[in-house]
Amino acid sequence: MSRSRQAALLSRHLSEVTGVDVTLSYDTGARWVLGWTDGPLPEEMRAHLDAALAGHRYAELRDRTIECARTCSARAWAARAIASRREGTLATAIADGAAHRRALGVQLPRLGSQDPDGSHEYYALLSQVEELCRATAYPERPGAPEDEPLIAQLLTAGTRPRPSGVRTLSEYDMARALLATEQAPAGDGPPRLTVVPAAEGKDADR
Repeated sequence: MSRSRQAALLSRHLSEVTGVDVTLSYDTGARWVLGWTDGPLPEEMRAHLDAALAGHRYAELRDRTIECARTCSARAWAARAIASRREGTLATAIADGAAHRRALGVQLPRLGSQDPDGSHEYYALLSQVEELCRATAYPERPGAPEDEPLIAQLLTAGTRPRPSGVRTLSEYDMARALLATEQAPAGDGPPRLTVVPAAEGKDADR
């Protein structure tokens, strides 16, 4: 059986084992790339891959270098942000991350840059949620059933129409919406995010 055929079969096997769409693509030389979105952590996928290669079905791929490359979706970003907010860890992480950036003297992007409107809190939020996505298996899954409607709201808030008529969804727009939200949980819920108004924040940070 050809190596390409074995790669297709191995991709199908790993998709069935993990429950996510897995692709194994040739890169260059002896290097192949195993790719998937959300789902298991890279080390977990590597364990599934090693177990499969230990058998006789994929012998032509045993001497190949296979890199595991996971990406995370906007859905995963929203799920991890909402879970962290419910747990009461997001506001603290944003405050600590923003303070650390200021202490280091990190400069904010200026007008004319790709993203000139972010505050230190905005970049701290992006960094925190990206780290949560990287560290979580199946990050697209809600942390609790009650997270689901808030995840949907955040995904909607992060979607905007473009002049071309196409609607785009990005974690950058979700981060802005999350920082600007005025919907605070009641009772013993997580603390409300306190955000400096945009104009005041820019003057203070710059």
